[in-house]
Amino acid sequence: MSKFQAFIAICCLFLLTACSPKFDWREVRMNDAPISLLMPGKPASHAKEVNLNGIKVKMQMTAVDVNQISFALAYAKLDMLDSKLNQEQISQLQQQALDAMKQGMLNNIQGKLIENNTAALPKNTVAALGKTHNGQAVKLIGRFTIQGPWLIQAIMIGEEKSFKPEVVDMFFDSLKFN
Repeated sequence: MSKFQAFIAICCLFLLTACSPKFDWREVRMNDAPISLLMPGKPASHAKEVNLNGIKVKMQMTAVDVNQISFALAYAKLDMLDSKLNQEQISQLQQQALDAMKQGMLNNIQGKLIENNTAALPKNTVAALGKTHNGQAVKLIGRFTIQGPWLIQAIMIGEEKSFKPEVVDMFFDSLKFN
């Protein structure tokens, strides 16, 4: 290979990497919940009423799409739980609502949990394979947790080949409860 060909190859490589999407990690704090995490771009937020196994809640969602992956945080406060309930009853209702949240995500992608992939995932995190409404194969990695009155769902969803371990770790390890 001549020096000129090597120069052209290096220039082409530079141009290709310059055009690839970059992760621009930034800390995002929720205004109405004690939650923060890193997102790889500037997220958009919205809210909607949802029914989680008979419990109606206002779910907030903050999300961004980068490098063929959607990164999202959804959360809802179960403040309507009657104070007449004991802690065990409250915990059961929270767990039922959280299970409904997880099942809803799996249903959205017609997904099946990947059981043999748990060793490679961050703690309290699940993985699933499924497909979008238009039939595109997708992978979902999600953490579903309860913190006090908050139900929290942090997910990544996109083409399986786009998932890199360092990106998964960065996103999920940054999830903090203030």
